[in-house]
Amino acid sequence: MHLENMADFFNTRAEIYDDHMLDDLGLDEFYEEIAELVISERDDFSLLDLGCGTGLELMRLFDKYPSMFVTGIDLSENMLALTKEIKEKYPNKNLNLLCGSYFDLPFGNVYDIVLSTYSLHHFNEEEKLFLYKKIHASLSEKGFFIEGDYITDSIEKQILYVSELERYKKEQNITGGKFFHYDLPMTTDTQIKLYKKAGFSDVRIVKQWDNTCIFVLSK
Repeated sequence: MHLENMADFFNTRAEIYDDHMLDDLGLDEFYEEIAELVISERDDFSLLDLGCGTGLELMRLFDKYPSMFVTGIDLSENMLALTKEIKEKYPNKNLNLLCGSYFDLPFGNVYDIVLSTYSLHHFNEEEKLFLYKKIHASLSEKGFFIEGDYITDSIEKQILYVSELERYKKEQNITGGKFFHYDLPMTTDTQIKLYKKAGFSDVRIVKQWDNTCIFVLSK
C-alpha cells in the first residue's frame, strides 16, 4: 500500500467522510453513545475535541448542551471547513477551530471534558503516551476524557500492524517524524496500560463492539 500524508488523506476525502462513517461503517449508534456519555451539571462547560474532523459528534452535543464552549483541533483544512458550517448555521455556538497537530498545538486552557473519536488509532504507543499525558494535564480536577476508537483483539495483531507500517516506510524510503494514514489499533489491555502510565486513576470501558471501544477516564 502507498502511505499517504495524514492531512492530505483527509483533505481529499472530506466530502465523503460523513457518508463513510455513518452509511458504510454504520456508526450512528457509536455517535449516539458518545453523546450520552458527555454529561455535565453546567451547560457552559468547556470541551476539547481532538481530531474533530467534520464535526460529526458536535451537532449531537450542541443539541444537548447549546451553551458549551468547544475547541476543536484537526490537521485537515477541508474537514474543518465543513465543521465551520456548524458555526455559520448556528452563529451563537461557542466553537473555536484550530488547524494543526494536537501533538504540537498548545491546548491553552483547562477543560472539563476532552473528547476524541476515531482519531488516535493512527499512532504508536510512544506517541499516544505523550498525548495522553498532555490530555491529563489539560483536564480540570473533576474533568474526564472520552476516547472512542478502533481496537484489535490480540497483541499479535497489534505487533503486526506496527511491523507492517515500518516495512511500508522502509519500502517507500520514508524517514522522519511525519504522520501517515495507517491504522495501528491496540488491545484494550494496551490502552489501559497507556492511560494509567499517563496518570489516569479511573479507567472504564463503557461500551465495546467487535472492533470499537469507548473508554472514559478521569484523574
